[in-house]
Amino acid sequence: MKYHDLWNERRREIKKRVEVLIIDGYVDEPSLLGVPPYISPEPRLLAGVAEELELEWEYMTIDEVRRFGLPEVEIILVHGGVSVPGRYLIATPMSKREAEEIARKSDGETFLGGPLARYSKVEGYDHYSKKDLCAYFYEAMRGEAEDRWMKSEEGERWLKKGAKVVQRHPFFPEPLIAEISLYRGCVRYFTGGCSFCIEPLYGRPEFREQKDVIEEIGILYDFGVRNFRIGGQSCTISYKARGIGKKEIPEPQVREIERLFDGIWKRCPKIRVLHLDNANPAVIANYPEESKEILRILVKFTTPGNVLALGMESADPKVIEENDLNATPEEVEKAIEIINEVGRERGENGMPKLLPGLNFLAGLRGETRRTYKINLEFLRKIKQKRLWLRRINIRQVLPLRGDFRVRHREEFLKFKRAVREGIDQPMLREILPKGTVMKDVYMEKREGDITFGRQIGTYPLLVGVPYPLELGKFYDVKIVDYGYRSVTGVRYPVKIRETNLKELRVLPEIGDKRASKILMKRPGNKEELNEILGEEIAERVLEYLSFD
Repeated sequence: MKYHDLWNERRREIKKRVEVLIIDGYVDEPSLLGVPPYISPEPRLLAGVAEELELEWEYMTIDEVRRFGLPEVEIILVHGGVSVPGRYLIATPMSKREAEEIARKSDGETFLGGPLARYSKVEGYDHYSKKDLCAYFYEAMRGEAEDRWMKSEEGERWLKKGAKVVQRHPFFPEPLIAEISLYRGCVRYFTGGCSFCIEPLYGRPEFREQKDVIEEIGILYDFGVRNFRIGGQSCTISYKARGIGKKEIPEPQVREIERLFDGIWKRCPKIRVLHLDNANPAVIANYPEESKEILRILVKFTTPGNVLALGMESADPKVIEENDLNATPEEVEKAIEIINEVGRERGENGMPKLLPGLNFLAGLRGETRRTYKINLEFLRKIKQKRLWLRRINIRQVLPLRGDFRVRHREEFLKFKRAVREGIDQPMLREILPKGTVMKDVYMEKREGDITFGRQIGTYPLLVGVPYPLELGKFYDVKIVDYGYRSVTGVRYPVKIRETNLKELRVLPEIGDKRASKILMKRPGNKEELNEILGEEIAERVLEYLSFD
């Protein structure tokens, strides 16, 4: 059944029987992804509340609302918004204008939650939840509209009761990736944490038990999900660490993390992707031996292409001090070295198994023109030491916890350009040399003749193929060239019997004339290819081709 017909059928069902409509406006927060192909825990929590209250419910993404309009229901739960700016390939989070339009068009009772309710002035809703919309909705349906954080035991119940919402997502079962939270909050909550970050506002971290995380993943797995990201936490290495509330840099607990990941695989042996989110570089640097053990566990139990994002934010000592940042440059450098030591080996999908990512923020307190020079010098040092960073994220801080703004925009833009040209691209050439095969690239978008895709996972690398491929399908791609933060590749292998001019002409040393000769004669073996191209060129291009 075509997607359009399937949705029309669902919409008819909504009119007949649904009391509650959950609208997923997508979230993008420092430790929580929910923009497709991700689905955040929030829709599952809301569906879980509806299940517990024995209310008939349905789920729509904001993209479905954009395409098909808004059905009539009694109650609409809208959740979405961003607290970190991002760039998206195939989906865009709901805007303030769109949220207000939903409220205006609805005849039912309306609820708004997530960053849009927390940080924006959205007009027109009957209810606003600046904490957890699932807990607010639960109380409202029982007659007391209290805005509060959900309790741990409530979250466990609702996540599991509402798990089947994943089957309503338009990207189910592929390339959907379910975001799983280990905990929220920050281990530095008692100092206030980094000046800009919202995680300390959640208070003391409450770590979920391994059995609960494993059970949640198991239920989603039984429903058909095969891709997971353990996100929703400020530091994976600090899961169940010792000294929470007493030390800013708690002591990692190796066996606790091993129990979690070993248990996940025993329960769900055919997981396709299992990736992670953040890590605090200060924890890794101050507990190097424990961290190495944990990193080896992560390399063993997670899938290749994994990225541990390190929140450096700035290498400028003045900015670090004024914003109470996580780590010193020396600690970040040591953490990068340790992750490289353990995780650089290439995995079966073509990507290194585990690499660090690095976050920089512009607009923090104490920032000067020299700040950007200090940041660039740090990155050049990392490059000179031949250390790899899979992703360098440079963004402007959002003023969620204070009056942050970029005061030296010209220097910021120069820094960003210097990183893309002088750090990102050369490092990408080292991490993924020409001829590397990236397996299972999911094609998501086409612009002109270029097809763009990504592997499923955390912060996946953008791959451009310079000719049309079928969208919504997986391809193996062999790398032929580089952008600043992307690669160009060709379908691999190129099958001589099925190929076309557009595909052949972009192969190294081929071009239009040689591609035309190949198509005219369609060689069936190496010897026939030698006759067309000459032995030297044929030998170099042979690695891209298949005669089958």
